[in-house]
Amino acid sequence: MNAKMVSTMAGIFSLLNTIQFFIFELNQITHIGLEDKYSIYLDTDSKASSWPVVYRNNISIGLSITTITISCFFLFCLDKNMLTGLITYTLWIVIYELLSFTLVLLIYGTIKEQFKDLGRLYLVLQVFRMLLHLTPLPFIVKHGYTLYKDPRTVNIASRRRRSSVSTVDSWPPVGLGNLYRKTN
Repeated sequence: MNAKMVSTMAGIFSLLNTIQFFIFELNQITHIGLEDKYSIYLDTDSKASSWPVVYRNNISIGLSITTITISCFFLFCLDKNMLTGLITYTLWIVIYELLSFTLVLLIYGTIKEQFKDLGRLYLVLQVFRMLLHLTPLPFIVKHGYTLYKDPRTVNIASRRRRSSVSTVDSWPPVGLGNLYRKTN
């Protein structure tokens, strides 16, 4: 598989998936009922256990905007064969997924027992998203190593164009006595 192609697909996936999860997280229901609102979270007086629930939207907005920005920078750097974007993206995706998973675990701990199945579903979705984000990282690292090792090779290979006339067709005919071609 072509490492640059997989890297490009990972950048596009990251961009679209972050937008999708951002929309889902902002529209997540935390209260049930019209007049008597019933919270799905435990009522705790402890600030340490309730801060993930209180600041969840702010944290999601910050993480999502940063991820969208870094994904766009990553796609730009892939197009321009710049190593900086690949390193930045790789480090950020690992940090982003660790922070997101930690946030989901903290929020899962504050969900009432009646709604634990909803919390488990959210955990499963987070694990699958982590797997989808982290799976192409070896290809991104491979492409980054190629850029680091010899950036001219990638630039020349991407600019090389094929001629409409094949070089084999332009060779003179070989006689029966001369079975090999001399290269000068």
